[in-house]
Amino acid sequence: IYLNHLRFPGHVFVQTGGSVKLDIKNKTLLHFSRLIWMNDKSENIVRFINESGGLKYYIYKDSVDFNNKTLSLTLKNTQKTDSGLYTAKTIREKTTLVAEYNVSVIDPVDFPVLKRNFTIISVHACIVNVSCSGRDHTISDSYHSNNCTQEKVKSFGIQTLALYCIDNVVVCNYSNPVSWKNDIIEINQLCTPHEQNNSSFPLHWLLVIAGVLVLVFTAVSVLYCTYKKRKKSMSALIK
Repeated sequence: IYLNHLRFPGHVFVQTGGSVKLDIKNKTLLHFSRLIWMNDKSENIVRFINESGGLKYYIYKDSVDFNNKTLSLTLKNTQKTDSGLYTAKTIREKTTLVAEYNVSVIDPVDFPVLKRNFTIISVHACIVNVSCSGRDHTISDSYHSNNCTQEKVKSFGIQTLALYCIDNVVVCNYSNPVSWKNDIIEINQLCTPHEQNNSSFPLHWLLVIAGVLVLVFTAVSVLYCTYKKRKKSMSALIK
């Protein structure tokens, strides 16, 4: 008995608690009497007898499904302890390796953190300095509200941080092979409050107007009091 390799191992990522189907893609060489799926400990998971259709599960009975038509194996409710090498072999006159998968069960990424501060450079424009963080990694950049096109990408292992800007929207993307999450800010929203403050009536003019009104009210009050006193004096003389 000798062993043939039909192809190089495929690396498959699956999210914790998810399912993954391991296929046998090359069906032309599947003239066999038995097929066995195994794990990296050389433990039989399932054995299929081709002529009779007999099927026997050895381990993972409640967490795997075998399809006797496609010969695929589905791992269900995967946990990190399920990570490892999975192989399928056919047996007749010889033993042939017909599938090989390196399965990695990983958690989804956390939400990234997007921090920013901005500098107003005109009524309709500002520069935003941003930092995009995920786990222990951070990338930073600066964007002009009138020219927002740059992109930065940083990969570490199987995780990737991406920071980019499209149509005045800054996007911080944190991803791995099974998940991705975003945090965004709109540059125009940072500039808008400044524009609204500029369009409102200036405070010093409000103070000037208030002062003028106080002076006018005081003058009117003095004139009215003077008029009342004179009127009383005239009435006394007439009597």
